[in-house]
Amino acid sequence: MLVLLFVMSILLGATSFACGILPLSVAFSKTCLERLSAVGTGLLLGAALGVIIPEGMETAVEASPGLIPTSTIALSLIFGFTFMLVIEQIVSPHAHSHNDHTLALHTVKKDSTQKSAEVDFDAELGELEQEEGLDRPGYRQPAPSSIPLNDPHASEFTGRAFSLTFGLVIHGLADGLALGASSLAKDQSGVSSNLSVIVFLALIIHKAPTSLALTTSLLAISLPRQKCKEHLIAFASSTPISAVASYLLFSSFGNGDNHWTGIALLVSGGTFLYVATVLQPVSNHRGASSIGDMRPITRVFHIVVGMIIPLILSVVLGHGH
Repeated sequence: MLVLLFVMSILLGATSFACGILPLSVAFSKTCLERLSAVGTGLLLGAALGVIIPEGMETAVEASPGLIPTSTIALSLIFGFTFMLVIEQIVSPHAHSHNDHTLALHTVKKDSTQKSAEVDFDAELGELEQEEGLDRPGYRQPAPSSIPLNDPHASEFTGRAFSLTFGLVIHGLADGLALGASSLAKDQSGVSSNLSVIVFLALIIHKAPTSLALTTSLLAISLPRQKCKEHLIAFASSTPISAVASYLLFSSFGNGDNHWTGIALLVSGGTFLYVATVLQPVSNHRGASSIGDMRPITRVFHIVVGMIIPLILSVVLGHGH
């Protein structure tokens, strides 16, 4: 199973980097990216509610014969959700003063007189593009530019880029925890289950729009091409490193104990719920304010499709509950 996890981790990191590098030279359809982002949100919800959390509960119950560890289940889920909440607040303490909208990647005011940057750390592509002016007619991806050494705002731009990337790296580490923990799951016969494959497919689709949005954001604040690549590498490598590390940690620490495997799955389920419901909110209150924005019914359709996919995969791969 470690070999399979290693292969999935490499594919996940390579895909994240490949998608993130594209905005340096290619322009994308806003509508296409919005739909992909909506499907990614649904995949996270479906993977958390339909696969990871049920598997975590089942594993925790099996580790406690004759007892349903409700406190352990509840505390693990709350811990995962709260962990992401605390990290987000620490990374972007000023990111929650938006008026009515939650900008789930970032809000950067390009006016050089702006005194503070509002930074969040996940991908809501429509709002990102709207704030940066990327949705205007005829827009093309900006050519990478360097921040002049004598620019008085150079350190501010660098700080924005670091905050954005650091938050996404933390998110990537949480995703890796889910992949690593799911690789420890076993079926009733004690054979490794296919849960990790389902989580892997959900993550790889979810990370594509996130990587695209990260690079677009860095370009929008005039970060040099080489620096954009360095930030992208940090983000792309976070999930593979976390996946392998968490697998090795729980394998040695738990020594085959389903108790710790169940806790790891439930904690990762809590992080998934936070990302899908807070960072990439299911509800969209912006409305179709510009050409290319998805209608609410279209957004709901793509989210529901994404939620159903993990359940279908669990049945096809023989991992139904």
